[in-house]
Amino acid sequence: MIEYVRVVLLLVFEAVVFSSGQDLMCCSHATGSCRTFCEEISLVEIAADVGVRNQTLLDVHKVCSTQLVQFWECLNATFDEMSHGDSWSGRVCCSHTHSESCRRACITATRAADLYQGCRKSDEISFFMCVDQQSDGESCCRQASTPDCGDACLDIFRSRLTPTRQQRALLSETCELTSPEVLNCVGDFVRVTPIPNSSKYTACCEESNKSKCREACRSALVPNNTLQEMLDIMQVGGCGPPVLHDPLFQCFMHPVADGPQTSVKVSRIDRVGMDSAKLHCCQKASTNTCRKLCSKTFTKDWSMLWEEFHYKCQSDVAQEELRNCIDEVDEPCELGCDGLSFCTNFNNRPTELFRSCTPQADEAARNDVDLWQSQRELTLPGLTLPLKNISNCSPNMWKAVACTLQIKPCSRHSHANQICRNICLEILSQCVEWTESSLTHSPESICATLSPDDPNSACVSLVNFLTPSENMYSRIEGQVSSPCKGDPCDVNETCTPNKNCTPGEPCFPYKCTPGCRMGEVSEYVVPEGAYVRIPIPNNRGCLKICKCTKNGIDQCQPLLCVTLSGCWIGSSNQRQHGETFDMDCNKCSCFAGEVICSKKQCRRTALEGVNTAYTTLPCNCPTHYVPVCGRNGMVYPSACLAKCAGLSDSEIDYGPCQDPCRNNPCSVGKKCVPDSKICLSLMHKPCTQYQCINGTTQCSYLSHDPVCDTENTEHANSCLLAHSNKKLAYRGSCITNCKYQGEVCGFNGKTYISECAAQADYAIVDYIGACVTVGLIADHKAVQCGNIECTPLARENCLGMTPPGACCPICGGMLRIIYSKKQIDRALYALQAKSTHALTLRALLKALERHVQVAQCALSGYLTVELDIFVVVKSTEAHPSDLQLEACVREAEKLASLINRRSPRVASELSLSSLIYANVVHVPYSSAAPKLKNSCWWLLALLLSISSAVRY
Repeated sequence: MIEYVRVVLLLVFEAVVFSSGQDLMCCSHATGSCRTFCEEISLVEIAADVGVRNQTLLDVHKVCSTQLVQFWECLNATFDEMSHGDSWSGRVCCSHTHSESCRRACITATRAADLYQGCRKSDEISFFMCVDQQSDGESCCRQASTPDCGDACLDIFRSRLTPTRQQRALLSETCELTSPEVLNCVGDFVRVTPIPNSSKYTACCEESNKSKCREACRSALVPNNTLQEMLDIMQVGGCGPPVLHDPLFQCFMHPVADGPQTSVKVSRIDRVGMDSAKLHCCQKASTNTCRKLCSKTFTKDWSMLWEEFHYKCQSDVAQEELRNCIDEVDEPCELGCDGLSFCTNFNNRPTELFRSCTPQADEAARNDVDLWQSQRELTLPGLTLPLKNISNCSPNMWKAVACTLQIKPCSRHSHANQICRNICLEILSQCVEWTESSLTHSPESICATLSPDDPNSACVSLVNFLTPSENMYSRIEGQVSSPCKGDPCDVNETCTPNKNCTPGEPCFPYKCTPGCRMGEVSEYVVPEGAYVRIPIPNNRGCLKICKCTKNGIDQCQPLLCVTLSGCWIGSSNQRQHGETFDMDCNKCSCFAGEVICSKKQCRRTALEGVNTAYTTLPCNCPTHYVPVCGRNGMVYPSACLAKCAGLSDSEIDYGPCQDPCRNNPCSVGKKCVPDSKICLSLMHKPCTQYQCINGTTQCSYLSHDPVCDTENTEHANSCLLAHSNKKLAYRGSCITNCKYQGEVCGFNGKTYISECAAQADYAIVDYIGACVTVGLIADHKAVQCGNIECTPLARENCLGMTPPGACCPICGGMLRIIYSKKQIDRALYALQAKSTHALTLRALLKALERHVQVAQCALSGYLTVELDIFVVVKSTEAHPSDLQLEACVREAEKLASLINRRSPRVASELSLSSLIYANVVHVPYSSAAPKLKNSCWWLLALLLSISSAVRY
């Protein structure tokens, strides 16, 4: 894939160049020809170039009378304000702004920080990409030893496009002898690859309907031309600027098979890095030194730098966030610990989190204690401490320390595993022979480098591990299991628990799926077919999307760069990137300049007070049920709720979503197979709900993507289903532990043909029969519909909730997740005509499910009418035990922690990367919670429904 074309097309598609002088307010003080001349002045041009500004001032003097006092006062003040920022490199980017407020901020700015009052990074992607590029250019070009080299260097970065051959030649000529470091620096940011075998693009030239363009296109296909040179020749020759809808440029985006992109060999390390999952952690470093060292270590300098990185950064207590992030890649915190022979106090803990509860870690802890006892010294980074006889001095504590360091228990919410400061001070004070140690060290100074300063910081207390576990459950064995613990699959496979076992029949406890490692030394594997995000070294906020294929991670294309800036709430309240906060009753988060909130209807707001028309539904929509089908594939309980979610009248069909193959949308010779999905962005156009299968296709050549028909027979792919003339029941393997006949209503408000079909779509059955109502939205666990019979809860006192819009409460761990639509939109731009299944709700839930490792727990979820994603981790058992219920709750809390800490396991996968914040919402049963069926609440709900329906 040629990455550059896509970037060019996206930038041209997005850019709006402001060249009009109408925003020069001084013109209102001029008259006649002076005013006409003034209105032709471009503020953007004169702000970016001092020479143009000075010439413009001379020209104005020729046209405008000195008697226009107000005009000259205004003009001089404007030019003077501009001159303050002449040394700021970002001035050349002002033409890329979209909004007037951002343009004005740019032409008067003296530094990047001055932009935030007028510019939103999430709306000005192209502009801020340019600003970052100029900043990178400054860092390179200031190393120039001669003015000629510096000018040639700056010229490289001023262009939005890849440098031309002439620009590169001039840079080499002026810098090679005097400033070779400039060439190296520019090479890190600007990569230019000639296109061999460019003649294979000849077919693309025929896509143009202009003879001059076709001729220019063919003349551009010169061997070893860069893509930029090809596009320049085409543009000048009559093809015009690249645009997304032009078939000519579409062909260049998706060239013919065996085209030039297959002949450009890119090494695996250059493509993926040594560990691209850990590259996501580098931005969590608290110092620039560690950030740069991290980036170099995990791209291509692993063998040279990993020891230095470990010593300077991973062993530094101040780099806790970086260290935890890196640990999460190799050793994620998972539930349960048992089977240890030395660290026996860590056994019997099925609902606590550990990174490395393995026999190997158990043996390593034993060896540590033996070493301390025999050598009577403790080796720390850069320091060796003499010890007292630890057989007599706190032996249980030393054993707990060794086991904690090796088994690595995690705190529940932060997943940190540092030992608490008080434990560190106690054991070093009592058991180190301080008389034999250097006076420059003390327990306090050493513990300051080993344990967090803040007493409120997450840390591991050894108190829990000084004695055996007093487990509250009478029996543990057989109740919960994690069959993927210990990595039973091959190094290039992913492991998932097998949750489709029929009771009483032999069943393998886990499944191994072909996948790709995220780098040469990476332990993290993604399944084949998944799209991943890989940071681009030396480009802050820049990533590329790649796909895991049979040949490894491949088919990479760049994403638009995004700077992780804060958000302005109003004109004076700024929130930091990653900060979560409340706005009235809604949870919000700031992500890369974008404020993301759920759309909950508040009973009371800060400005309006109590809402007397409160219906609990968004936009105060009525509670009556008149379902509509949205263009995004989602069933909404009413047109009001669909419009509240941002859909227009033209994007809504009245009635539930119908069989997409009912009117046979496929062409002659092709058979339609339903492919229902929910697209997470309204820019996902089209959100196609079907597949067209060619009758002559050899199905055996297609990838394995199982489907189940209405006779409960599994087919390896949709093609085989269509050729067998069978009817689709649901996607995925046929499920055995469910009922495959009889309509049910899912907790997402969608009617399914069977319980199995609902389960295959990650939906929990709300009640038996077709959907007939919408439930009120509350934050407790109670029946929310008056005319529905709910199945009794497995445990009345269990943790759980009634999902928003559903009728019946559920036991389980529950999350409400807010996600960034702009992140999805950026990925849609990058993928374009490629498969965008990775950006659907099903793909997101499937990727999230892989992180649930307890075999007795299953993940379900849906997109709510409040515009967040509701996720449930629920026991698969018909009659779950208290232990199984708690394990599922803990798994849900683990997922929330992964999302909230932006774990590489979330940030690396495109399907999960839009998840910004997860709020744990499961609550215990409360007898005081209103039960609609037998209380005045039901009467109130009915009255609200009637009155709302009348108004509607």
